[in-house]
Amino acid sequence: MERLALRILAGLALGAIGAAALGPTAMELRWLMEPVGAIFMRLLLCLVLPLAISALVLAVAELRPGTLLGTGWRLLALTLGLTSIAVAIGITLVQLVRPGEGIDRSTLPADGKVTPATTDAVQAVIDIFPANPFLAATDRNMVPILVFAVLAGLALRRTETPAARRLQEGVQGVFDVCAAGVGMVMTLAPLGVGALAWMAVAKGGLEALLPVGRFALVAGVALGLQALVVYPVALRLLSNAKPLAFFRAVRPALAMAFATASSAATLPTTLRVADEGLRVPRETGRFILTVGASANQNGTALYEGVAILFICQLYGVDLTLPQQALVAGVSVLAGVGTAGVPAASIPVIAAVVGSFGVPAEAVAVLVGVDRLLDMCRTTVNVAGDLVIARIVGGERDEE
Repeated sequence: MERLALRILAGLALGAIGAAALGPTAMELRWLMEPVGAIFMRLLLCLVLPLAISALVLAVAELRPGTLLGTGWRLLALTLGLTSIAVAIGITLVQLVRPGEGIDRSTLPADGKVTPATTDAVQAVIDIFPANPFLAATDRNMVPILVFAVLAGLALRRTETPAARRLQEGVQGVFDVCAAGVGMVMTLAPLGVGALAWMAVAKGGLEALLPVGRFALVAGVALGLQALVVYPVALRLLSNAKPLAFFRAVRPALAMAFATASSAATLPTTLRVADEGLRVPRETGRFILTVGASANQNGTALYEGVAILFICQLYGVDLTLPQQALVAGVSVLAGVGTAGVPAASIPVIAAVVGSFGVPAEAVAVLVGVDRLLDMCRTTVNVAGDLVIARIVGGERDEE
């Protein structure tokens, strides 16, 4: 396992065990632990808007249906289909198991308080489309911001002027800086997670961490179903590939994905595996895998859907069926637009739960296990890219 993941888990364990050992006196160190945890989360949350908007604008702008037209449409159909199945699996499991129930909400970040929604269902649908994206940003309402980003990406793709290309380069620069910022903040994660775990146990005992364990189990099982059931079935039904031979051929890419927790960093290995192991035609493989590194994130979409519903359960926000459908739609959209770098889902989840009145600080409960699950969902993302490449591209003839 990656060293940072081990350090984060060690920080989580030390914080929880230390607070449990001190018992009631653990709260006497609140003056130290609470600011450390809160500052860590604020540093991460300050990247919400620029990271999410720039990633989604670039993802939409770079999807050009005019390039390899037939391949593009098949890629789009398979991406949406597999991502929708992944989100459906995750949401179904989290609703069946309900890992977020049965906790003392006073032990949660922001004392478990929510801001009740004041609009009806019809108005909620209307509010998805922003009249003022900057006002939506100040209200921490992420869904209209995602819609704005999609519109901006579509317009940027259609605008063939030098100024538009410079703007796209500027957006790429924002994305690069924010991705680097996430990496910098995550180096502080062992300390921040330890402080957050200390405060959770100091307030509610070790039982306060049980829902997080249940969440990690649900997310892990859902990711496993996507990788070990959905992908083999898709390969069998839509190509002549044998699933066992496929997974043997792509092992180097999956190992790299797990180690780095970054589909972008894994891309060189993914391209090599597709070319040498799967023998996908080079032009088709490069197109599909390059786009897929940022736009076909089945595992990320699944994880974000599970995490959003889990946090809402923790805070006692019972989502209606239309709201769950909205979560599913946003998760699919976020699976297209989430950056292919470690911990990129955290800001997106924080912003989306805010749409349901849950404080953005609630994502603090995920940080302790997010790195390990990030490695798992990145592996599913990369496997999904290679599945689509094999289905769409087929296998080239021997040279």
